[in-house]
Amino acid sequence: MKKLDEIMELMADEMQDFQVGLLQLKKMTGELQNRSIPISTEVMEEQLNFFFQKQQEKETIAVEKLAAIDEKLKNAYILPKNLGIIFGCCLILLITFIGYLSFEVIESKNDTIEAHQVLEKEQVKMYDRYFSENPEINEAFKNWLQNQNIP
Repeated sequence: MKKLDEIMELMADEMQDFQVGLLQLKKMTGELQNRSIPISTEVMEEQLNFFFQKQQEKETIAVEKLAAIDEKLKNAYILPKNLGIIFGCCLILLITFIGYLSFEVIESKNDTIEAHQVLEKEQVKMYDRYFSENPEINEAFKNWLQNQNIP
């Protein structure tokens, strides 16, 4: 019997704990029914409008930054300005040097032609003097020319 009394006491304790649990559950259910969670389209629309406004602001900032980058790229040089200046100076010096050398070649040709003409005149003078000093050679030369049929 003792065991039966112990079991009964345990059952009574369990039932009392179950009753306390049921009362707590009832209380919580009542609180849950009294609470209202307003899920309406107005709140959703406000949240979406706020989100879209933030997205537009971010997009506007991104467009401004891209426009600034595009403007910088349009004004950018592939080569540095200093390198362009150096290249330009070298090009001017090269053209000047080529012009100078061309001028020197032309002058050299003119000098050669003049020297050749002077040399021919000197040779003609030398032949005339030689023929005037040696008239018999002059006569032999004239006869030889006539035999050659050279006018």
